[in-house]
Amino acid sequence: MPLAGHPVPDSLADLASALRTTAMTWPRHDDEDYVTLRALAWSRCRDHLPDWPAHQEMPETERDRLLTEFTASRAAAGDDDAATVRSLAEIFLDYGASHITTGPLCWSPTHIALFLTDWLPRKAVLDQDHHTLLPGVLKDWVCFALTERGVADRWITPVTTAIATHLPDFEAAFGEHTAWGPAKQTAAALAARGIDLTDRAAVDTAIRALNAERLTGQLTQELPAQHEP
Repeated sequence: MPLAGHPVPDSLADLASALRTTAMTWPRHDDEDYVTLRALAWSRCRDHLPDWPAHQEMPETERDRLLTEFTASRAAAGDDDAATVRSLAEIFLDYGASHITTGPLCWSPTHIALFLTDWLPRKAVLDQDHHTLLPGVLKDWVCFALTERGVADRWITPVTTAIATHLPDFEAAFGEHTAWGPAKQTAAALAARGIDLTDRAAVDTAIRALNAERLTGQLTQELPAQHEP
């Protein structure tokens, strides 16, 4: 990376902000060296911790432009289903807007790692078409997003390389049902029953039925224990 002068207070504020973010996403409290180094870093920069940046929603017109242009560029390069490509791009853009504090297009190797190995396996429900297209579409999205920001190709390459690095971990985690979050477990159960997840009334009815079944199952398991002498 190119070197440039930077005011010390600003650098300490950046470090404090990074520590605050990693505390939310990657605590690693089981690593003694990490905990010790983190305590030292906090002692140097805590007083410079900035306020949370004001969240700015992306205008709907800009969101639609990005999704439309990306989908069109992907369609021009192959025969993938445009609806699947766009829905994947929506996931990437929504993740960036919610979890990348520097901006929804500011992907880095670390963001790729957190997205593939943690957030996506826990939160997203992907059908076979989405799952199959994910690696290629994510790589193209990263190139598209960083190019939109004016990032040079040589700095985009490490980010796309991170996708290949973390895909095996994603595949392992995605298939591990016990790691899924509650929302994903419910969505998967509804999808398995053929419920249209875009139909709010159908989803509400199915969730009530699912909750009733789970409660009945819990009560059934508890009843024998209650009658034991």
